Order: sequence, then structure tokens, then C-alpha cells
Amino acid sequence: MKDSLVRILSNRTFQVVFLMYSSLLVFLGRQQDRGITNFDDAYYAQKAKEIFSSDSLWIVLWKGTPFVYDNPPLPFWLTGLAYKVFGVSGYAAVFSSAIFGTLTVYLTYSMCSCLFKDNWTSFLAAFVLLFPGMFLDSSRRGMLDITLAFFVTAAMYSLFKGMENKKYYLLYGLMTGLAVLTKSVLGFFPVVVGVVFMFWHGGLKKLFDPMYIAGIVVGLVVGCSWYVMNWHYFGDVFLVSHFKSSHMKIIQDNYLGGAGLMYLLGYFKDMLKNYWPWFPFLVVGGFLFARRGVREKDVTAMFLVLWVVIPFVIMSTSRNQTLRYLFMTFPAMAMIVSHTIAGWLKDSHKEKVLPWMFGIMMATVLVVNVTPIQAKVSLTYNSPAVRDIAPFVRMNTEPGEGIFNYKFSPWNPTQALAFYSDRFLEYPVNDPEALFEKLKINPDGTWLSSVSEFKNLEKDFPGKLYLIYGNQRFAYFTSMKNRENVVYDFSSMKLPVVR
Repeated sequence: MKDSLVRILSNRTFQVVFLMYSSLLVFLGRQQDRGITNFDDAYYAQKAKEIFSSDSLWIVLWKGTPFVYDNPPLPFWLTGLAYKVFGVSGYAAVFSSAIFGTLTVYLTYSMCSCLFKDNWTSFLAAFVLLFPGMFLDSSRRGMLDITLAFFVTAAMYSLFKGMENKKYYLLYGLMTGLAVLTKSVLGFFPVVVGVVFMFWHGGLKKLFDPMYIAGIVVGLVVGCSWYVMNWHYFGDVFLVSHFKSSHMKIIQDNYLGGAGLMYLLGYFKDMLKNYWPWFPFLVVGGFLFARRGVREKDVTAMFLVLWVVIPFVIMSTSRNQTLRYLFMTFPAMAMIVSHTIAGWLKDSHKEKVLPWMFGIMMATVLVVNVTPIQAKVSLTYNSPAVRDIAPFVRMNTEPGEGIFNYKFSPWNPTQALAFYSDRFLEYPVNDPEALFEKLKINPDGTWLSSVSEFKNLEKDFPGKLYLIYGNQRFAYFTSMKNRENVVYDFSSMKLPVVR
């Protein structure tokens, strides 16, 4: 009985089906009414709504304005397609991340199987990718990093396969181009890693292989298409605002001020804090792989090491050291960890560990889908107060009309409110005098503030303001003069405005 179970669990087809099905259940479970966060999910979800209202799908809009210095359009095209199928909702906003997360799990398993010819090692690599949960959590959110991780992984897999069949170099270029269309310059890492790897592997002969060069050209043509289109529309304004903005800057001007050179260790400290229990295996395994690559000219070992090290080192110099920016390297890390552990365990130990891995994944599926447990960002009930107040905002304003903002930041809860009500907060007003001056000019305008700030205004200026609706976080109000125009009849409105 035990041998039969191990035989079933070790079967490649069974493992692939189990991983794909479990990943989908984990990534899409409990998403229907969970909501999305103000940062950054709602920001991207709103862009996906707006891009289809522009004259060109190449122009990314936010608040009706071209954000030429921000994101390429591919993720918003994909989310827009999900909107067409499922309607505009938080579920549709995270759908493409869940799909690409699942596909990245599959690619990690498949690539590990290709490299090491061992089903147990491949299953462990997928398991390492999913747990302790950073990758899993982001696959449940509507951001760009999981989509980028998929295209980078697909590009790297195609690059390796291209050494056997050069036609794969064209797929390598296409996947690289799509990575660039997902997250701009970060999508060029397969080219950077590929050039270093090809030169190490075969010198200039490999590097200038006609099919490999053709793949690079495909990547540049596809990836740079967005740059060309936006340069055509906006000229040098696009080039300056996109490539010279602070968040696009990789090499800093000065590392001696502030945190000094220790700043360069930011990603290492993040990995030390968050990549458990795999961090020790990654460090030891990375050293062993690097030594094998240098001493023995092991192609597989050097390929995985370069895939991890080059983005890690370059991104360590960047201004925004956010660990999810390195998700593109997590499949390679998972393969290094899994192969290292597999080399240390006996077959009898592997047979004992395998059912536990399956059990943990099944337990995770159950926790996500049939329990109310809230863990990580993606399992919490996000933006509940915004979702609650959105129908009142929508009912009492016209399309395109702004909501005046009393003492909130310019960004929060602007994105979530825009996504759930199709109305934007204006730039904040921070003192009562300015508020009442605006009320004098526009008594019909509506305002949003915190409950505590509204109570202070009512106390200091009794009889001047009228509360349209309040919940535990927000007060939505207008001038007392506008009271007669306030609408509470929702009989003609479909609720919720956006699920």
C-alpha cells in the first residue's frame, strides 16, 4: 500500500496535474468578494479600466491622463480581457496574476525536470517556489511581478532549450520582449543574463550565433515597440520622464550618505529575513553550483547561478529594493535549493518527505478555500470601507466629477476609491479655512475625510456641513446648502458598483 502511494505520488503526470490544479485553487480561492488593496493593486486595476478608453491601446492612462513615465501596457491588456469575460471586479483584476503564477509553477517543475531528470527534485522545486508564501501571496494580487516572473522564466527556459534546438532562441526573444512590455527595463534581464552565459559557454562563437542574434532582435523589436509608440506620441518628454524618473534609476549617485554601502546589502537582508526555511540551502547550494560551474564547466550549474546572481547584484544598487522585484529569480533559486536538498537525502528519506509535501499543499488549498483564516495581504478583506462608501459617492456625483479631499494623502485612498466608484479624490485640503473657501465657491461639491476629522469640523463649525454617509473609517459629506440635492435612492443602481 505504501509503495503504491509513493509510486502514484512520484508519477510525473500526477504531479503536474496536482500542481496546476492546486495552484489555481490557492491563487483564485476566496477571491470573489475579497477586494483589492489601495497599493498597488487598485492602481493597476484602474489603469486596466482606463487604457481601453484612450485613442490607442499603447497609451496607459490614469485619471484620464497619459502616464508615459510609468508602466508598459501588456498587463493592462490582459486584465482588460479578464474584465471583458468576468466584468470589472477585484476577481478579474487578479485573474491574470493567478494564471501566470500557475504557469510559472509549471515552468519551474518542467524546467527542473529537463535539467535534472528527476521527478522528486522537480516537485520539490515547485514546492519551494510556493512556500513560505511570498510568491503565493503575490500570485493572489493584481500586480505586475508575477507576470514578469513568468515571461522571464519562459525566456530563460527557451534560452537553455535553444542550445539543443536553435529555433527556441526565437521563443527566447519573444518571451523577453513580452517581459519588457510587462515591466520595462526589468524585462531585459534575460538578455543581460543570456549574453553573459553565452559568452561563458562558448565565447564569441556562441554569442554571435545567427539564431541567437535573431532571438535578441525579436526581443528588442517586441519589447521596444512600446517605447517607439510613446516616443512617437510624446517625443522627448516620454524619454525623459520614463527613463530618468527616480523609480527607474538603477545606479545611484551616492552610496556614502544615509545607510552608506550597507544599502547594497538590502536584498540580502530581506532574503535572510523572509526566505525561510530555504535560505541556508540557497546559500550553500549557490556556492556549490558556482564552484561546479567554474571548476567543472557545468553548464546547468552556471546557467542557474547567473540567472540568480546578475539580477540580484544589479537590483541591489537600485533605489527601490522591493523583494517582489526579484521574483523573476525565484524559479532558479527553487531549483538550486531542491537539487541541493535532493543530493543530501537518501531515497528512503525522499519517499517519506513526498507525502508531507502533498499534504501541506492540500492543507493550504483547504485553508484558502473553506476557512475564514486571514493571513498575508491577499487573504484579508481589503478596502472594506471604500467598497462600502463607493455607491454613495457614485450616486451623488457625475462621471468625471472629482471628490474633494480633506486631510487624506494624494494617493490613499485615491486608487481604491477610483476603482470601486469611478471617481477620483482631488489633491488634499489640509486646513478648515481652505475647505470652507472651496465650499463657498462650490457648495454642491462633495468631500471625503476621516470620521475623526469630520467630527472636529462639526464641533468647530456646527450647522455648516451635512453628512451624506459615514462608516468606521470615512465621512462623506457636503455643505448644508447642498442637503436637498443628496440622493439616497439606489433602486436604479446595480450594487455593488464594482465587486
